[in-house]
Amino acid sequence: MLSIIISSYQPHYYQALEKNIAETIGIPYEVIKVENPGKMGICEAYNQGAEQAQYDYLLFLHEDVLFITKDWGKVLMDNILQISDFELFGIAGSNYIPYAPTPWWGIEEICYSNIIHKNLDEGHTTRYSLDENFKKVQLIDGVFICCKKETWQKTKFDESNKGFHAYDVQFSLDHHQKHATFLINNILVEHFSKGNPDKVWLKSLMKYWKNTHQKPIYHSYELKAFKNFADQLRHLNFSKKEKIESLIQFFSFQRLGIKNSLFAIKKIIDTLRY
Repeated sequence: MLSIIISSYQPHYYQALEKNIAETIGIPYEVIKVENPGKMGICEAYNQGAEQAQYDYLLFLHEDVLFITKDWGKVLMDNILQISDFELFGIAGSNYIPYAPTPWWGIEEICYSNIIHKNLDEGHTTRYSLDENFKKVQLIDGVFICCKKETWQKTKFDESNKGFHAYDVQFSLDHHQKHATFLINNILVEHFSKGNPDKVWLKSLMKYWKNTHQKPIYHSYELKAFKNFADQLRHLNFSKKEKIESLIQFFSFQRLGIKNSLFAIKKIIDTLRY
């Protein structure tokens, strides 16, 4: 029923997950492990794994997770039966795409997830809960991406992305126009990664964000997104030239409106002081 594709480079996580899946999934499945200790980008690894899949449904999954929900495979199949025309299912994401590059968690009011996040370095656990099932979104996080095999065949992961960032943004944006990307809240996982939003990550995000520009729609989230983007440029030590070029590229008077454009210009000036 389900082909689970994992790009693996951490044996201890993979072994624990493989055992966890066997104990919790509750349906016929296969795990396709793509050994990837830096040999290829995650897009190539995922495409290689999907090519080998024997089942009609694919799950692209990080290896540093464990499933809490028992019989989660049955739950997933029930979700698929309820919304048979779905494009993607995820467990974390956002339902608005601003003009400025913004991670799905960048604007609190429009980000959603159903994850227990365990920070091993700091020794604390945080539970993020999604209140409704089948929450329609436009971006999903790469920790858990479920789709039909035919969906992947229509638009595969972009192998020009040689790294490990923004592949989920690209995959989401290639499919969100069909308005069939959903978050589900009846499968709970524990995630052990704190992420790595570094300079390479932001450059990757900017690359794929060029294709997101929709018709001009003013929204109050646009200023929050622009400020978040400017803060990332400063925090990640982009050069002054890079900051200027990036801020100009992702400034939209039509999306910000008159008042927020003035605030955004002030933010540009403040950002360039550092």
